[in-house]
Amino acid sequence: MKLYLLLAVFCGAVALKDDDKIVGGYECPKHSVPHQVSLFDGYNFCGGTLLSDEHTHELKLHQLLVRVCGWEQVKPVSVDKVGVFFRYAAADRHNSSNTVGSPISRTNIIHPHVYFSALPPVRVVFSIRMEGSARKVVTVRSALMVTNRLDLPMEVRLDSPSAPDKPVVLPPILPGQALAVPLHLTSWRLQARPKGRGLFFCKVPIHWTSVERPGEISSSKRECHSADVDDNVKHSFRFCVVIKKENYPEQQPAKPASGGAKQICRQPGHTVYLLPTVVLANLLPCELNFYIKGSSIRGSLKPGKEAVLHAADTSQNMELGVLLESFLVCKELLIPPGTQNYVVLMRLYDTNKHLLCLTIRIVLRAQGALRILISAPYWLINKTGLPLIFRQDNGKSDAAGQFEEHELARSLSPLLFCYTDKEQPAMCTMRIGRGIHPDGVPGWCQGFSLDGGSGVRAVKVIQHGNRPGLIYNIGISVRKGKGRYIDTHIVTFAPRYLLDNRSTHKLAFAQREFARGKGTANPEGYISTLPGSSVVFHWPRNDYDQLLCVRLMDANDCTWSGGFEVNKSKSFHVNMRDTLGKCFFLRAEVTLKGAAYQISFTDADQLPPPFRIDNLSEVPIQFWQHGVADLRLHTEVKAGSGLDFACDEPTLPPYLTLTVKGAGSSEVTADMNFFREYNKLYYENFIYIAAAHTFSQDAERRPVGKKQPVSCAELVLDVDTKTQRVVLKKKEPGKRSQLWRMTGAGMLCHEGSSPPQSKPAQPRPLDSSLVLDIAGLAAVSDNSFEPLMLKRPDSRRSTTQTWYFSSGMLTCGLPRLVVQVKAGVAGLHDGAEVVLGPDSMLLAPGPDQQFINQKMRPGSGVLSVQVLPDGPTRVLQISDFNQRRIVRSSSGTEEDGIKETVKTAAAEQELEVLVNLEEGLGVSLVNKVPEELVFMTLSGIYVHFIHTAASEVLELSVQSIQVDNQLLGTTQPVMLCVTPGSGDSGPALQVNTVKVPSSLMLTDLFKHLMVTARRFTVIIEEKLLLKLLSFVGYGQTEAELEKLGENLHEKPGEDAGPPKRYYFENLKISLPQVKLSVFTSHKLPPDLKALKGTLGFPLVRFEDAVINMYPFTRVHPYETQEILINDILKHFREELISQAAQILGSVDFLGNPMGLLNDVTEGVSELIKYGNVGGLIRNVTHGVSNSAAKFAGTLSDGLGKTMDNRHQNEREYIRYHGATSGEHLVAGIHGLAHGIIGGMTSIITSTVEGMKTEGGVTGFFSGLGKGLVGTVTKPVAGALDFASETAQTVRDMASLSNHRLGVQRVRKPRCCKGPQGLLPRHSAVQADGQEQLFRLTDSIHSEFFIAVEPIDTYCVLISSKVVYFLKPGDYVDREAIFLEVKYDDLYHCLVSKDHGRVYVQLTKKAESTSSGVAMPGPSHQRPMVRRWCDG
Repeated sequence: MKLYLLLAVFCGAVALKDDDKIVGGYECPKHSVPHQVSLFDGYNFCGGTLLSDEHTHELKLHQLLVRVCGWEQVKPVSVDKVGVFFRYAAADRHNSSNTVGSPISRTNIIHPHVYFSALPPVRVVFSIRMEGSARKVVTVRSALMVTNRLDLPMEVRLDSPSAPDKPVVLPPILPGQALAVPLHLTSWRLQARPKGRGLFFCKVPIHWTSVERPGEISSSKRECHSADVDDNVKHSFRFCVVIKKENYPEQQPAKPASGGAKQICRQPGHTVYLLPTVVLANLLPCELNFYIKGSSIRGSLKPGKEAVLHAADTSQNMELGVLLESFLVCKELLIPPGTQNYVVLMRLYDTNKHLLCLTIRIVLRAQGALRILISAPYWLINKTGLPLIFRQDNGKSDAAGQFEEHELARSLSPLLFCYTDKEQPAMCTMRIGRGIHPDGVPGWCQGFSLDGGSGVRAVKVIQHGNRPGLIYNIGISVRKGKGRYIDTHIVTFAPRYLLDNRSTHKLAFAQREFARGKGTANPEGYISTLPGSSVVFHWPRNDYDQLLCVRLMDANDCTWSGGFEVNKSKSFHVNMRDTLGKCFFLRAEVTLKGAAYQISFTDADQLPPPFRIDNLSEVPIQFWQHGVADLRLHTEVKAGSGLDFACDEPTLPPYLTLTVKGAGSSEVTADMNFFREYNKLYYENFIYIAAAHTFSQDAERRPVGKKQPVSCAELVLDVDTKTQRVVLKKKEPGKRSQLWRMTGAGMLCHEGSSPPQSKPAQPRPLDSSLVLDIAGLAAVSDNSFEPLMLKRPDSRRSTTQTWYFSSGMLTCGLPRLVVQVKAGVAGLHDGAEVVLGPDSMLLAPGPDQQFINQKMRPGSGVLSVQVLPDGPTRVLQISDFNQRRIVRSSSGTEEDGIKETVKTAAAEQELEVLVNLEEGLGVSLVNKVPEELVFMTLSGIYVHFIHTAASEVLELSVQSIQVDNQLLGTTQPVMLCVTPGSGDSGPALQVNTVKVPSSLMLTDLFKHLMVTARRFTVIIEEKLLLKLLSFVGYGQTEAELEKLGENLHEKPGEDAGPPKRYYFENLKISLPQVKLSVFTSHKLPPDLKALKGTLGFPLVRFEDAVINMYPFTRVHPYETQEILINDILKHFREELISQAAQILGSVDFLGNPMGLLNDVTEGVSELIKYGNVGGLIRNVTHGVSNSAAKFAGTLSDGLGKTMDNRHQNEREYIRYHGATSGEHLVAGIHGLAHGIIGGMTSIITSTVEGMKTEGGVTGFFSGLGKGLVGTVTKPVAGALDFASETAQTVRDMASLSNHRLGVQRVRKPRCCKGPQGLLPRHSAVQADGQEQLFRLTDSIHSEFFIAVEPIDTYCVLISSKVVYFLKPGDYVDREAIFLEVKYDDLYHCLVSKDHGRVYVQLTKKAESTSSGVAMPGPSHQRPMVRRWCDG
């Protein structure tokens, strides 16, 4: 980054004209200085020159040098870090414009004739901030700011005591803006007034010099009067002035004049805030009217707005009144002078004299500046579409603000509610307004709380006669207001079900019981929605199944769908039919939002169907959902075609039953959720044995009315039922006596001789059939013919009962014998006898010997049924069993061709990425303090990614994962790690996924996603948890205005189009076991305490709670990202809840009984398996001592809350030292001694402390009471500390013997403060130095680390307050210090060289002579430190 780039973004630099003039009229020739800058804050008050320090670029620092005219050039300022910095600038003695009486302020374009004496030293402030992500804005100003927090523009006047007749009036400061006072006017007096109101400046000037200490705040009131002479007309403008001293250091002495002494110049470093005296904020959802009793102050206030009461006088009693619509009576609230922060209730009464209490929160912003927030305890927002009446449970009257019109229709504006009867429970109840069911009697529902959570209540209406009552399910969602709405709970009453039509069709909805059997008609009570609209839905009858049906109203003859559940978060297809059986699909998505289920319906045109039936066979197939009795829902799939399908009844399992259309077929039921091959589907497929010569291809074209020739006679083998002889007969479709079956052994079974079967499940047995045979007993002799007839199957006659179709002839097991008719072609006539005779021995058989088989239906009669995946669609495939092998081979050839094409494309497009990080990587989290919070180490990272045209494969594994707690002084250095000794092998985290290309819009297809983790140990320390929550912005109380739009259920992302969906054949996330521990913190800073209060639940201390969780598995999910994530979170949340007993059994205040049980179990297991008696003793000892330590520690913590802060802090330090050093027994002895001594001296120390803090008699008795309590509790707490630490010593000894290894940090906490305030790279040396400083300062965070430097045989440690010289070696605490120089005592530092050695001479102020330290001079010490120089 070059310097000119920095200057180009310099804030306040104005474009200079081309006439060589700068602000104030001074000449500045072109190119005489590198850059010209105008110091600007509200208006140009001074010109300046920027000089670049070219050497800074060698150090990689970017610095600015600024010189303001009239003052000397300031020291360089780095612009690398964002923040506020300052430099001192001394008056320029060599500038002629700085002489007495010279017009220095020519740069002041408002008053160019102000004269004053020599300029004092000033403090120049540099404010550096980021604008966007790449540009820095640098503002140069004075250290005196005036901020206007009023609602009017304010004018500020400055005058000098030496020239009161020539004041300077600054430009108006707009509301919410700030203005920096010009550098040369910071010491002048300030006065303020509102602009354009005809008022004088306030009489009392504003002085910042009285506020001296950093952080000190002073507030006072000011008053501006009008110029009217008449007192009745004269009005006042009151405001409050708050002066805050910013965190600037003490005053710096000015350079002494020649021969003169140093002079202290008061430097400003203040912000002056102009605040209103009274601000009224309306935090109600309705307009209010306010007034101050006895004054002319009154007005109205819109919701969320504020009113500034400039005329209100907080030094007098004020009686505030608030009125609302329909609340015309209130009891005024008295606000006396000196009011502090408090919350009070204001009583209002409506026209029915019902009471409403509003919450009035008064905030004291400064002395005399009040902010009054008017809110209601509860807002009841009715979004049900029904009139609802509310009251306190068991209350005598309805809640205030409800009238007759509320019985007829719902109120669009929220109802203000509070509990008025203190004797009744704080519960609310509701009923339906009487206007919606005039003949019914509405009943009150069960009471519910308005203080948090969500729920459902059933509101009943009792009807007269025998008619069943009506029930409305109302969802209740409660959320606490944030920011300034913190005193309000927003309670939303929503319909339990909201139907959202996002499709392009007009839809009708009804409960299944009413829609059943209605066909295309709409039942009574149905509701309809137009595209893009939503409608509230309540079940007409709660005693019927709560199943919803939908119908397309704009599709011809569309019938009602089956009923489906809408009380579970999921998405699915809804199938509707027309009267001809055609399917219409809608996609339904059920999501839970608050307490309401939103059911969204979208078009399914762009989405894949859930099921598809592919009929690859040669016969038509009929299917239906198993369990559906309606014959109109039986669907036909023609041969060689496919059909998309969704369940007709979504509540039934997805089982589909198949059959071949026509008589005589078996049934097969397939489960669409399981991919496998199912039972064979058989259908009757008989054959005709036809005389080929009698079937002609031209039969259809023969002339009508002419005699039928032989070639068109269509003769087939038939059986004479009387003689069982075989004859030729005219083919008649379906005639059973003409039907034959050929078995696997070659027999021709006659169908007409056996009883019919409607649903053959398998081939018919031969015992019940007759087969084709010859009439004679012996074989046929040459040149003779034997008639054919039916006989029982006989293995002895296998030669005449086995038949073959060969070369257009039907032959038996005897050679050269074929089936034929006598008399040649002439014998081919109806009724001719069929015989078995010799072959004609010709090349081609004669017409009388040509017999072929003709199938009754195409195909083999056996169908294969299997369920296969095709992306999100489950395919039910039906194919012919005999043709399957041929189809497979041919399709395999095609697939080979496709694969070759894919391989060719893949060879061109293949991408492989292999990343192997053995050492891994580390991620450091640093907050804005700055301090390092956690350091995450991922080691052994292996990433293998392959991208081809056919798939994307990702394999990711992380061998080890560890997250360290990097807070200084923590007793738990590791936050997360792999559980040591768990016995698991393999990586800590493993991710495997395969993604395949998708032709579907907005759909990603994954073959699988497997996430597997090892067993982890998680240790949560409360302080770190709160800091992490603060880091991510949790609990930031930004004021929010509640949106009360009519449409509560907004459609997020509707404009963005349909969401993307993800399909997984298999999805599995496995986190088998987590060993969880929580450690609470005793001392928290105020900001973390406030954040802890917003969590809503207390943290309980427990250790090693073993939580076993089942993996999250889903097969073939096809959902949006939101549904998948919610499903995963819900699964693991339920798993955690199911393990609540494990956590409860591990808490410290019970002594960790689960830990004791686990230890005993482990010891007994070692004894049984290995005969290890020592292991049993060690485990039992560890468990018992651990429980004793936990229980005693909890008791001592409870007693510690009754002690004074000093004793408790010392006690905590002793325990912390024992926990970090491992010397528990020493810490226990120290704790016991500390408790005994503290108890002996408790009365004296507590009494003195009470008199110091509270003063007087009250402090004396308060301290005496605490001392008496401490006399007992401190020794007892010390004894409990001793018992706890002793038990921990025994536990650690048992743990050491059992090889229970502790996991340590990967590295020490980094030093986050570097040169120029930037975040430095991690340095192990600096980290050691920071940790050493923490030990030297007894864990006090106010002194921060700067640098450490090893020198020869010692090292120098530099902090923000002291320079420490430390001896080498391991020392405890402060024993390593051999020289300590505080900056306050440092006089100066000299560096000298002598024969290659460097000497640093530190001159510091003299200590007391009684210390025995030799003093080189009368008033200074000069210790010398030697350092080797490398040349």
